[in-house]
Amino acid sequence: MKLKVCGMRDLDNCQRLIAEVQPDWMGIILYPPSPRYVPQHLAAHIQGLQVEKVGVFVNESLENIKKNIVDFGLSALQLHGTEAPEFVENVKNETMLEVLKVISVKDKINWTLLEKYLPWTDYFLFDTYTKQHGGSGKQFNWNLLEDYPFEPPFLLSGGIGPDDANTLKQVKPKLPKMAGVDINSGFEISPGLKEIEKIKGFKRKVVSC
Repeated sequence: MKLKVCGMRDLDNCQRLIAEVQPDWMGIILYPPSPRYVPQHLAAHIQGLQVEKVGVFVNESLENIKKNIVDFGLSALQLHGTEAPEFVENVKNETMLEVLKVISVKDKINWTLLEKYLPWTDYFLFDTYTKQHGGSGKQFNWNLLEDYPFEPPFLLSGGIGPDDANTLKQVKPKLPKMAGVDINSGFEISPGLKEIEKIKGFKRKVVSC
């Protein structure tokens, strides 16, 4: 099980996360309305961090995505908006980076709508629907993913907290394509500032399952 820690911003907090947790990915939110938005003046500091950095974008232009790849040293892209399959294709072909396409879940999932993303998506990421595009701290019905019909693996997100480790270990056998989890607000002291000890404990329990 891979671990993605999203919504990181504070440099000291980032450095401690990398040193003590060693996540597979660290998510950098590049969507200005988000309370965890990372402004441009921090780009040089973030770029120097020795970790796989995922840039999180919401309906952003390809031009700005490419600029942020260079500025922040991104190694993967998370598209968290209503991006069309054709746009995802362009992003993949123009950047050649890993693409995580977010699917915002309400009370059901229309698998047919996801099919057009398949050639250009390395991971789907299932998150709870919110008008703010994530960070709600709320969970959707994980049982919906038991019918996941595709080959690319997926990440589970949305309201995951320290107390969910045992539940995740129980549901993992039912979700063979779940490659990992994406955590954020459930481990925060304040927006963008994470409780590292809680993440360490969570990783010990979950990553081995």
